[in-house]
This record gives sequence, structure tokens and C-alpha cells, in this order.
Amino acid sequence: MRIHANMKMSDVVQFNFEVLVVLQRLQIPFGFKDKSIQTVCDENDMPVEFFLQLVQWFNERENFPQEQLIRGDAEWLIIYLHNTHQYYSHYQIPRIEKEIEYLEKMSGIPDQSVQLMLEFFRGYIREFTEHIEDEENTTFPYILALSDALSGRLSKEKFHARYKNYSIDKYLDHHSDIEEKVFDLQSILLKHLQPPASSFQFTNLILEINRLGNDLKDHTLLEENVLIPKVRQMERELKEQSLHL
Repeated sequence: MRIHANMKMSDVVQFNFEVLVVLQRLQIPFGFKDKSIQTVCDENDMPVEFFLQLVQWFNERENFPQEQLIRGDAEWLIIYLHNTHQYYSHYQIPRIEKEIEYLEKMSGIPDQSVQLMLEFFRGYIREFTEHIEDEENTTFPYILALSDALSGRLSKEKFHARYKNYSIDKYLDHHSDIEEKVFDLQSILLKHLQPPASSFQFTNLILEINRLGNDLKDHTLLEENVLIPKVRQMERELKEQSLHL
């Protein structure tokens, strides 16, 4: 189904409830009544094309709108990525950790197996936290300042003084595919841990880890195929503007 701005927002959500993820990460409140996508986006000061491209991607996974998203607003992309970080840090990862801890209390599972799994996951949490803290404290503020410098909200002199030793390529040098270790944990669980045969908790844990891994793949795709080329484009534009001062 092709999504367009005049469709009712409620119809789009009912067609594919995965759209709720987009709404949550763009901080669009529920209670649409019969409002169109255009109306809801206007009420939230959001570019409707950006929303449509994300929703269309969630509906047609084989068609990633890279070029269209690159042409969009970097600030809204940052909002989406930032709120995705919040979801991982404050909900999804703590939830998985609690379910792993619950396995410690179950009979029939060797304590050592669960302890090794917990150590692996907690090591991953430390790495993941460092990853998103770098993005939140350095990369995202850099991109927003770059946007301000291009629009004139921040002087180019102040921008260059603040970020003379930073560029998006420095971020890329330290960027890692954080979803890989999530799938490593999933593989460890499936191959080496033997839960009780009727363990619904174990099955749910595997599904939650898989869900997180797939979501992280989407997150990495947006960062590496939209955010980075978008920012490189912005850096070139600022350089050209500075040459003509």
C-alpha cells in the first residue's frame, strides 16, 4: 500500500502497527480521531515527507528511501535517532537483562551458563552505552551546530572554532555495528543453553533479543546510509559558503 498525506493516520496504524514505532520516536501523541497524516504532521511541526518516507519503509522493507531521506531535514533525523537511543537504554535493554536474571531462578538451568550469559550481556551494555554516549554528547551536537551554521543561526566563525578538529568522518572511524553482538548472544542461547522444555520465558527472551537485533540493524542503516552522507553533504555546503565570505 502506498502511503500518502491525505490518508487518515489511524488507518495507516491499523494497516501496520509497526508504524507505532515511528510515532513514538517522533513523539507524535496518539488520539488522531479522523485526522489525516498531513494534519497530524502540521500540528507537530513535522515535515510530512520525512514521516511518509519512514512509514513507507516500514511497510515496504525492500525499498529503503535513502536518497529521499538524505534530502530531508537533519534535525528531525537526529530527533528520531535520539529517541531510539532512549528506547534502547531505558526500556528494551533493561527488559532483556531482567529476563536473563529471571532464568537464574529457574530450575534445570546450570547457574554457570546463566552467569556467563549475564557477563556477556553486561559487557555488551557497557559497549553500547559508550557508543550512544559518544553520539549523544559529540556527534549529534556537532550535526545540530552544523545545521545552525548553514542556516545562519550560528556564525561560521564560532562553528569552526568549536569544531575545528571534528568531522563526520571521525565519527565513522569509531562507528561499530552494535547489532552483531546481540545476534551473538542469541546464537549462544540457542546453541548452548538448555532450558526446561516448557520454558515460555526462555522463548520470549530469544524473541526479545531478535527484535532488538533487527531494530539495531535499522538504526545502523539510518546512521550509515542516511545520516553520514547527509552530514558530508552539509559539510561540503558549509565549506563552499565559507569560501565565498
